[in-house]
Amino acid sequence: MQPVLELLKRHATSYTYSVRAPSSGGVLPASCYVDGGFGSLADCLSDAAEAFSPYFTRVYVRYQGLCVGEHMVMRLRAQPEALADHLVQEYQRQKLAADEPARRVA
Repeated sequence: MQPVLELLKRHATSYTYSVRAPSSGGVLPASCYVDGGFGSLADCLSDAAEAFSPYFTRVYVRYQGLCVGEHMVMRLRAQPEALADHLVQEYQRQKLAADEPARRVA
């Protein structure tokens, strides 16, 4: 079992994360851990990495409700800033792709 790390931007400089078991049957289970009040996405990743180590080597990551990939926990710890940038870019890419069909119709 790999956990799911759910990252949310609450305000311009406030991020929070929660941890849950992987979904089965398309239903997201309730969070088993929630932490908040981090000043950056990288800080969330660093804190989560400490919680996951040494129990898990990989984690599924969701940002703002979208799945943005599966990542090594050691990358969360070793490269939180670079991974935070990557996650935001992947989120923006997915949002653009989802909005594209609507733009063609309009």
